[in-house]
Amino acid sequence: MRPSLLSALFALAATGCATPAFEKLYPGMTAAQVADTMGRGPERAQEFADGSTAWYFDEDHCVLMRGHMLVAKSTTQTRTQVHTPVGSLKDATKAWCGPPGTDGRHEQYLKTPFGTFKGNVDPAAVTDQVNNSVRAQQVPPASPPAPDAGTPPAP
Repeated sequence: MRPSLLSALFALAATGCATPAFEKLYPGMTAAQVADTMGRGPERAQEFADGSTAWYFDEDHCVLMRGHMLVAKSTTQTRTQVHTPVGSLKDATKAWCGPPGTDGRHEQYLKTPFGTFKGNVDPAAVTDQVNNSVRAQQVPPASPPAPDAGTPPAP
């Protein structure tokens, strides 16, 4: 088995745990039905001012509950994934279950032999990040020569 195939199988196993049960969830289910279908409760929850609560089953699957009823669900969406010998780029919108009008997390990773850049992969931003991390070595200015003891000072 090639290493890349083995890595893909481990990744599928790690993220696929919640997927079959998660696909069976639908709006209108009660909190108890959601927990029964998933086989467990959420790993973490986030409450919002409007009374709704986001249940996160892992980093890639969540549901929005309002009044103990499921109103929406979300999964992580990878829009761009490029792998080259020089580097790789991954652009993903993470699962977000917030009330209408709120935005979720957007992640971008650029992996190169020189390091990994996380955040905005805009070329100008990457250039700024590199420039800020690599400091130019500054040579202190030369000091004026010391006066010679044998020469009288000029009037």
